[in-house]
Amino acid sequence: MSYGEWKSPITLDVVTPDATEISTAAIDRVTGKLFWRSKKPSGQFVICSGDNVSSAVEWTPDGFSAVSRVHEYGGGAFFAHNGEIFFVNKTDQRIYRQSAPEAAPIPITADFGDGKMRYAEGHISSYLNMIVCVREDHTVEGRECVNSVVAIDLLTGDQHILAEGADFYKSIDTCGNKIVFVSWMHPNMPWDDTQVSIGELVLEGKVASAINVKVVHTGASHLQTRLINEEQYLYLCDKTDFWNVWKSSDDEKPLYKSSNEPGFPFGWCFGYPGYDIMSDGIVIGAKAKDGLENLLLVDIDNPQSVLKDLGLLVRNKGYSFGTYTNILCHGKYVYALGIDDPANPLTLLRISLTDDSVFIYNNEAAGKDLLPYISYAESVEFPTTNSEMNAYGFLYRPKNPDYCPGEQEKPPLLLRVHGGPTGMASRSLNMKTQYFTSRGFAVFDVDYRGSSGYGRAFRQALYGKWGVYDIEDAISAAKHLVSQGIVDGNRLTIDGGSAGGYTTMAMMVFQNYFHAGVSYYGVSDLLGLAKHTHKFESQYLTKMIGKLPEEEAIYKERSPLCHASQLQCPIGFFQGSEDFVCPPPQSQELYNAALENGVATFYVEYEGEGHGFRQAKNIQRCVSNEIYFYSKIFGFKLFDETENPPPIKNLANESQ
Repeated sequence: MSYGEWKSPITLDVVTPDATEISTAAIDRVTGKLFWRSKKPSGQFVICSGDNVSSAVEWTPDGFSAVSRVHEYGGGAFFAHNGEIFFVNKTDQRIYRQSAPEAAPIPITADFGDGKMRYAEGHISSYLNMIVCVREDHTVEGRECVNSVVAIDLLTGDQHILAEGADFYKSIDTCGNKIVFVSWMHPNMPWDDTQVSIGELVLEGKVASAINVKVVHTGASHLQTRLINEEQYLYLCDKTDFWNVWKSSDDEKPLYKSSNEPGFPFGWCFGYPGYDIMSDGIVIGAKAKDGLENLLLVDIDNPQSVLKDLGLLVRNKGYSFGTYTNILCHGKYVYALGIDDPANPLTLLRISLTDDSVFIYNNEAAGKDLLPYISYAESVEFPTTNSEMNAYGFLYRPKNPDYCPGEQEKPPLLLRVHGGPTGMASRSLNMKTQYFTSRGFAVFDVDYRGSSGYGRAFRQALYGKWGVYDIEDAISAAKHLVSQGIVDGNRLTIDGGSAGGYTTMAMMVFQNYFHAGVSYYGVSDLLGLAKHTHKFESQYLTKMIGKLPEEEAIYKERSPLCHASQLQCPIGFFQGSEDFVCPPPQSQELYNAALENGVATFYVEYEGEGHGFRQAKNIQRCVSNEIYFYSKIFGFKLFDETENPPPIKNLANESQ
């Protein structure tokens, strides 16, 4: 039986199992109790606690979902303090307080209507006895939203501005009467140029403020500030090319210099600390290219002094996480989210420094009956059009023990392009990938020039070149795999979401190398994106492409929609109706062009979905409809019946 036609036990139900998925965690610094946020198959995000996921207690009742919409991407939607949880609710963006799992959430902040006042990354300042957090104000129609740092009275909900004037804020921490935070201005993104500020909190009666605020670091990307005490603080900085942890008392060298980057892939997001402080030192989690030195206990007073390799403890227990994030420490325990284990999803774990034990909260690895079908990631480095800079990716070969393909046949390729464009690929267990590989596809996740995780110089290589290097490197990756005899050069497909959707669209319009592609909530009109997207990314393209209006011609030159008449390659589109990052017209208009050009195409819009799909049924439909599309383009017969597939317009073979 040919590649693509294999029967697989990795079904759509396995792709989105009927179970909750952990996304973030938080520690109650007073009680030491661990909480985590899980996504249910319905798309609801709930706060949980307990000894493990299977016996977890859900705190979030029906009708609530812990989701912040600050920066549109959110994050930092909840925290715990003294036995209570505080969370931002998705629909109204108010902060709620909940004293027990059975207790009703009580709103703290006022209702400004339609989520027009948003909050993220909060904690309780013991000095003020108030919530300190980021606030994003959308209350004035026609005005760009205003970001600030505020203190919120726990009883009255009154809000006091602690810092304002910058375009964005994050990584707020307080200790006693000291406050430290990160801010930045347009046109920078948080991985470009940010600044660290420190100041003093003041409480006069019931009015809170911050005084003597001064900028102490600038000129590089600074992230994730933490106060050690009222005199010293830590921060991430990439001034030596890679993000490392630095101490305020030593600007000459980081606490631990490494090419493994703490905090990523989520360092710029709210709520994913790449390190934490404990009495023994600091614990640094990182992405490691070689899988080593990615969770370390480091001496806080002696740079480069590793007290214990915690990643080694975990590896000795049979896990091989390539990345650790969401690092939390309390007492003698270290908590972390492990990523990039090819046989495990995002995993919440606890390490005891007392007895070196490792406890896994969500042991939801692929079932033993599925392990023979799991394709493990192979790291690949391949040449680009720049002879001095290679690019990278993860290869997943077809794997199914029930089939033995002919020696002459090569598998079709699905090349996947991450979002961002300043994102990165992951080798974590992804059952969508396994759905394809267990049916006979090879899958390649590409980290083109501009991706995170390989240093500042690699990341900045995409400046002015988005729509050029991402396309070139995707083609170079595919050519490398074809030249190595790994994939069939006549059956090359590509997909991607958001920025990856743009690369997919551009590939189909400007190049004829790939034979079919599918865009997930992608970008077809770069000028439209620059003019109408949300504040956080409103000037993202200034560095990725060029300044407007001076470089308008380049935007048009690289916009697939401006050259829609050139579209000749089969392409499909998945879109969310409530996507405010890449609104539906970005996909609809290129779909209409495909119809006019006589190109095989389909368009599916999911009601209620935003930028990134969350409902299990819709994720399942995307997977089944995508492989169905490729089967029709290449003429192979799927073993599985596709339920209610989308009509493929302009298909040469009309039998669907």
